[in-house]
Amino acid sequence: MEPSKRLARNLVAESKAYGYTLTIWGGGAILVAHYGTPDIVRVAAYVGGALVAMTLLAAVAFGGLLAEQHQPEGERPPVASMVHIAATGGSLLASYLVSVGGQGRLPPALVFSLVGFLGTALYNTLLVFEDSLGRVVGSR
Repeated sequence: MEPSKRLARNLVAESKAYGYTLTIWGGGAILVAHYGTPDIVRVAAYVGGALVAMTLLAAVAFGGLLAEQHQPEGERPPVASMVHIAATGGSLLASYLVSVGGQGRLPPALVFSLVGFLGTALYNTLLVFEDSLGRVVGSR
């Protein structure tokens, strides 16, 4: 396989995980900047918030948690939709606003939970928006 095709295959395979990693890592870094190194309760709250969001999104997308996964085959989104600027940037902006807005007003564990939840929920929701926008722009 020629190098450019291998690179293209790698980028397609990594694209969604790459953006989500940036979102979750960035959200955690924002929390650490405002609250310091988290204890186990705050870590569990952060991870728990992300797990709740993923559970809810999966239940909605697949019609229930016990439904079989059916992934679309043959989809060909535009390359621009792989960058995830809106999904990552929007999620990190929400993480920042919750972190700053909750400081001194909400229990830190709740803020950590909200940032984990919003990072996951917004990232995945905004991916749908980015993909739709990319298809509209790409079809012109």
